[in-house]
Amino acid sequence: MTTKKGSRKQTRSTEKRPAKRKRTGEPSVPAASDVGAGSRKSAKAGQPAKERKPSALGAAAQVLAEAHRPLSAGEIVKRMLERSLWQTKGKTPQATLYSALLRHIQKHGAASPLRKVGRGRFELVK
Repeated sequence: MTTKKGSRKQTRSTEKRPAKRKRTGEPSVPAASDVGAGSRKSAKAGQPAKERKPSALGAAAQVLAEAHRPLSAGEIVKRMLERSLWQTKGKTPQATLYSALLRHIQKHGAASPLRKVGRGRFELVK
């Protein structure tokens, strides 16, 4: 039975509430070494897997590996767009990438293959 108090409904303690469902299994989390690896879904039976372009972080890691020196987010974005590794319609892709790089480094810490080496400069850990 419910009673009204003001504009809220209250339930009496004698009424049973639905039980909460427990989660089972562990969430799927990609390995820290897979920077921007993308989706892990398999292709449908009988169809070949589509070739996917790397994410912004994956493309940035590829550019940094080829550069062999620290680069700024703007330089990384410029090289990614020149090589068609990444596409964007945003107005500030360097800010988007900079933020993504910082989040990745903060989340993975020492396990991250990326490292911030100076003011606005990133490199790939060797």
